[in-house]
Amino acid sequence: MQEHDSTLPQQDHAAIVRGLYRGFLGREPDPAGLAWWSARLAEGAAADELLAALMASDEYALGHGAPGAAGIDALKARVAAAAASLLARPLTVVDIGAQELENEDHVYAPLTRHGLPYRIIGFEPQQDKIDASRRNNPDSHVTLYPTFIGDGEAHTFHINNNDATSSLLPFNRALTAQLRDLDHLTTVQTASVATSRLDDVLVDAGPVDFLKLDIQGFELPTLRHAGAVLARTNVVHCEVSFAPIYEGQALFSEIETLLRAAGFYLLDFSSLCRYPSTGSAARSRDRLGWGDAVFVRAASAPQDLLAQALVLLLVYDKPSAAQALARQADAAGATQLAQLFDNVQA
Repeated sequence: MQEHDSTLPQQDHAAIVRGLYRGFLGREPDPAGLAWWSARLAEGAAADELLAALMASDEYALGHGAPGAAGIDALKARVAAAAASLLARPLTVVDIGAQELENEDHVYAPLTRHGLPYRIIGFEPQQDKIDASRRNNPDSHVTLYPTFIGDGEAHTFHINNNDATSSLLPFNRALTAQLRDLDHLTTVQTASVATSRLDDVLVDAGPVDFLKLDIQGFELPTLRHAGAVLARTNVVHCEVSFAPIYEGQALFSEIETLLRAAGFYLLDFSSLCRYPSTGSAARSRDRLGWGDAVFVRAASAPQDLLAQALVLLLVYDKPSAAQALARQADAAGATQLAQLFDNVQA
């Protein structure tokens, strides 16, 4: 970085401070920090001095997963260790579309790695995928069922040349033909299948802490027949579409509307996928196709709040949102979990 010019107007010193705070901490500087560093730059200090201070801060370390006492990994370990004795029940994961993709962990895998009690109920209609999962990851906490989850009706299952795209809905070829990475997809086989409603198969499952849906366009019919399950679910991780890749599939706005009516709020998107158009020399990914949306239910019970805090911290690396939920859990059940976040906040 070039040597700082102390003859710049004072407002330019402030602009440098704001720019570095935004770039490295993702926020505006606090008034005291803005005044202090603007003055230091006016006195002739190099901007490198401020940059070094920001990168050495606990706040920067937390946001970038740096190792050590201030890093998010240490925070996760500390919170998980304390929470293990506070959980009155195992964390329950329900995985709809539990196919294990090559070289890719399940999104909820961090919940199983910190010594927390857990159980996983998975639904994967293709028996060979269940068998492969059991061979690759034998785990007595996991129960897998070869069940199609949906609306309780019979449907045609479309088995595609890319197995991960197989669906109860056919491709919308008018759209997929326009998008590179999708234009080669085709259905190679179909089968008539019966589907089961989530409310029926999970009637005795109890609270659900993490509900994952990855069923290639059939999310809305499934959620419409899962009202009882949603009422006792804490976090929903749902694949949502912004473009109708499958014929008749619901888009994100419809999923969000249903879940909002069920008492959930949208926290964030954990991933977004975009596609380039076919027939173009440019490979810029300009069309938003789909993503994974994270919804959190407005909860009040201490165990629900505790589970939500753990999911947001361990799965999604969201310590401030997790601490807010931990504070609510503390107020409802005197768990004193939120204080474990304090020494990593700048």
